[in-house]
Amino acid sequence: MPSPPDPPPTDEARRIDQLRREVEVLTKRLAESDKERVEYLQNVAHQIVAPLNAMKWHIENLTSARLGVERAKKVLRSIYSQATLAVHLAKNFALMSNLEGDHALSAVREPLEPVELKRLLINLADDFQPLGWDKSIQISVDDRSFVGVPDILAIKSLVSQVFSNVIENAVKYSDGDTEIVIRGEHSSATDMASVLVSNTGIGIAPGDEQRVFERSFRSDAAKNKYPAGTGFGLYIAKRIVEIHEGTIRAFTDGSKRRTVFEISLPVQKLKGKTREWPKKASS
Repeated sequence: MPSPPDPPPTDEARRIDQLRREVEVLTKRLAESDKERVEYLQNVAHQIVAPLNAMKWHIENLTSARLGVERAKKVLRSIYSQATLAVHLAKNFALMSNLEGDHALSAVREPLEPVELKRLLINLADDFQPLGWDKSIQISVDDRSFVGVPDILAIKSLVSQVFSNVIENAVKYSDGDTEIVIRGEHSSATDMASVLVSNTGIGIAPGDEQRVFERSFRSDAAKNKYPAGTGFGLYIAKRIVEIHEGTIRAFTDGSKRRTVFEISLPVQKLKGKTREWPKKASS
């Protein structure tokens, strides 16, 4: 005699089963998030330790009585280069920690101030030039292109980090004996000030133009060219640009292997400085 069929599950049993599945999904996501966090911290620690060790080694060289003047100048230049990189990594780490803690960058309410793009970019180019010298890379700011480009109103420390991330990215992935060129543009139609950073190197593969701004994304070519990296620099840059209501894009001219990053920010009327922050940053 066949056994009677099982009774249909009650509403309560169905809810318990649904909750069990949701807990399993959340547990899996938490484990993956913890793994990513550990890998990120290990990567950041490795990257920060590297320039600190280099500075220590160079300083030890400076104590040598046999070091000539010209050699000492080169050692000091290398120390400056590594210090710039360490500070840059620390700033990115601080911003990324803010994002990892679910604190939107748009929550930062530092006062807006006028930012002269040409002057800012000349200073940043000078900061990163020692890194370029190690690969015989020249970083040039096209002064003439910034004629007529108005100042913007922004959080200077944050937009500085945007351009720092893009320039550092260009140095890492450029071929040796090439030039990184920084130009300015202004569109009267959209009233946007744009900065274009171009370099010759590995380029961006077709289809990856948007992915390069995704959190943790690094192409195979990027990993081969520069194994160390977190994949957060351009992600942070995009988030900062978005809270300033601007845009950032990248493209490569395959025939010339020339990659361009274009950062566009709205020009704010400086009189009165009345611009209000967007209520919510783009995701």
